[in-house]
Amino acid sequence: MELLAGYCALDLTDLKGQLCGKLLRDLGMEVIKIEPPGGDPVRRLGPFAHDRPHLEGSLRFAYLNAGKKSLTLDLVHPEGRALLLRLVEQADVLLESFAPGELDRLGLGPDVLRARNPRLVITSVTGFGQSGPYRDYLCPDLVAFAMGGLMYISGDPALPPVKAPETQAFYYASVCAALGTLLALWHRAQGGEGCAVDVAAQEAIATHEHLIRAFGFDGHSIRRHGSQHAYVAPANIFPTRDGYVYLFVSRPHWPLLLALWPDHPPELDDPKWEPNEARRAQADWINEQLAQFTRQFTKEELTRLMQEHGVPCLPVNTPAEFMQDEQVRYRELFRPAAHPVLGEYVQVAFPVLLDGARLPPAPPPLLGQHTRELLTDRLGLSPTEVELLFAQGIV
Repeated sequence: MELLAGYCALDLTDLKGQLCGKLLRDLGMEVIKIEPPGGDPVRRLGPFAHDRPHLEGSLRFAYLNAGKKSLTLDLVHPEGRALLLRLVEQADVLLESFAPGELDRLGLGPDVLRARNPRLVITSVTGFGQSGPYRDYLCPDLVAFAMGGLMYISGDPALPPVKAPETQAFYYASVCAALGTLLALWHRAQGGEGCAVDVAAQEAIATHEHLIRAFGFDGHSIRRHGSQHAYVAPANIFPTRDGYVYLFVSRPHWPLLLALWPDHPPELDDPKWEPNEARRAQADWINEQLAQFTRQFTKEELTRLMQEHGVPCLPVNTPAEFMQDEQVRYRELFRPAAHPVLGEYVQVAFPVLLDGARLPPAPPPLLGQHTRELLTDRLGLSPTEVELLFAQGIV
């Protein structure tokens, strides 16, 4: 599983890019999280274990930095920057999500980094990228999600657009950054040098769905449809006695559904309803009739009935139901982990199996947990030199 064993990445990212480092670590790369002495800002983001804000209690930080090593380093201080450059000499990748130009202002721009290590891959994750008229704009995840176009089709068509849960634009940008980093390492392995990987969250989220590609092809703008599929019906979320399921009924599934729906309106037996477009044009009416049928079942009952007869139907899981789902448990997506502050808990593993195996998850590092180890073992500093750095607030 440790396909990237032997590679080392220095992770200077904030929320925009920390999933990138986690994915690389999950493939076996050593990832060193560089934090200011006061802690990475993501440590201050909830939710928190036991609802108690604490630098070691952020569940968001715990997930995004699981398995990384933590090294505290004040990059504003000249000695802190000097230590980073010494680490750069031994690294393969540097991940960063500073505002464009900020590394240059710190004296750590690409030219300086490459002078120390020409083979270094520099991966940058920002809202709008390293170039262009918006490069200096502030860009929370909400902004990237909106300006990438995906928010425009999110939500009920009768209401304004809505934001998706969590930080979708940042996380998808991190996935693209991890892919770009692997491509850059492959290029280097073919005899090239290190190159710059420039990922913009706005661009990443725009490629996540087909709305931008469709508009680029024929100028057609997709509208909001809520949970209703744009081209097929009934294909929507339907109520049951204990929650909701998602049913997807395209043309081959339509006669199968009618056979399972004994009290369906007789007019639906007319062959005119077979084409997807005919049913989609009357989706609201069909959905209303079908909901009266689905309410007679539990989620599990309806799912089994439909699946056993070839109709796509699956429950809308709560988080607790997902963790207890027999499919998820069979593939061992969740594994036990232990942490000095978080205690014992279960942690989601890497969502990819290679030859049937996953790299087991690891807990996040304590703030500065590996500082002494890295400074002495990697840079050869003496214990006295390390203690002096701590006393000066540099690490």
